[in-house]
Amino acid sequence: MKIYKLTKSPVKGKRFRIDMNSHHHDFASDVGKTYIDHKDDKLKKAWIARHQTNKNYNSKHSGIYHSRKLLWSEPTLKQSIAKYEKEHGVKLISNA
Repeated sequence: MKIYKLTKSPVKGKRFRIDMNSHHHDFASDVGKTYIDHKDDKLKKAWIARHQTNKNYNSKHSGIYHSRKLLWSEPTLKQSIAKYEKEHGVKLISNA
């Protein structure tokens, strides 16, 4: 089983980094709020509508994909991580 790591991003302006062994992705604004922060379904729906046309929305090798899967899918990061692990067949360790 592959092990991925989720940490605070060292990149200015980004909130998280996912390390996928051979590469990583920095994602999410460090000042913006996401579904795991506000748990507002109306804002979640608006975010999805605004971003679903992004060409990388379904590419697991993009920041927008990890924002969607980890920050905009479930009300808590813990729940999102569990869902991500099941969907991708990986172990995701979070130090974020």
